[in-house]
Amino acid sequence: MTTPAPRCPTCGSLLTDDTHETHSLLAPGERLTPWMIQDLPRIAWIVEYRAAELTDEERQLVRDATNRMLRALEHDTG
Repeated sequence: MTTPAPRCPTCGSLLTDDTHETHSLLAPGERLTPWMIQDLPRIAWIVEYRAAELTDEERQLVRDATNRMLRALEHDTG
């Protein structure tokens, strides 16, 4: 049995050194749609409200996503 190719946990595209860094879910110049930003507080509320029900894997997913967003904001030059 062969090992599956590694995939991006966010978009599911194949992880390759030469293509993934330039891959984006948004077209150049395209902004996040309002629902993407406006859903963040609702998602945070759900995580807070249901935190006791999260598995260890789900907790790690929340931590990873939160850290990625915070790092992106720290590196933002805009």
